[in-house]
Amino acid sequence: MTSQFHSMQANDQLKKAVVYISLGSNMGDRMAYLVDAEQELSNNPNIKILCKSKIYETQPWPLHKIELGEGHPEKEEGQMWFLNQVIKITTTLNPQNLLQVIEKIESDIGRTSKHHWGPREIDIDILLFGKLVIDSDELTIPHRHLNGRQFALVPLLEIEPGLKDPLSGKTYKSILKRIKDQHKVEAYF
Repeated sequence: MTSQFHSMQANDQLKKAVVYISLGSNMGDRMAYLVDAEQELSNNPNIKILCKSKIYETQPWPLHKIELGEGHPEKEEGQMWFLNQVIKITTTLNPQNLLQVIEKIESDIGRTSKHHWGPREIDIDILLFGKLVIDSDELTIPHRHLNGRQFALVPLLEIEPGLKDPLSGKTYKSILKRIKDQHKVEAYF
């Protein structure tokens, strides 16, 4: 019985993936939305939070609003800055199931904004899922904009300084040094 138990434990450990998730909010009580998202993630029996970064306050992205169409909410003046955080988890969920969990959490918390790059109560993104590379209509891992966003890389590197991009093999530290992103990223809490 003991050897069967150890074998089952080893198989369970093999099924767990290390995943990095970003949380962001720039509407209403931003801190409360981040706390709620983290709590919902930790309540899921298939997810274990290992560590989390500090919370950073950052300008809305993209900085150059020329790219955005008329009537886009980011063209509006006075949009609040984002609070951003990266969380490192382990999960037994596959990427698609984790995405479904995340979308439900966003919905349960009350995400109402549907505008691309617009203000939102909560935004939860999968940045990295182990060493997986996925490029589908519903999910791209590593996150398609990770290599260009200081607000994601700064907290990611805070909790895991030696991480490498699974596509290029370059360290995220070297990628961060070359970013031309002009957004301010400041520790908030």
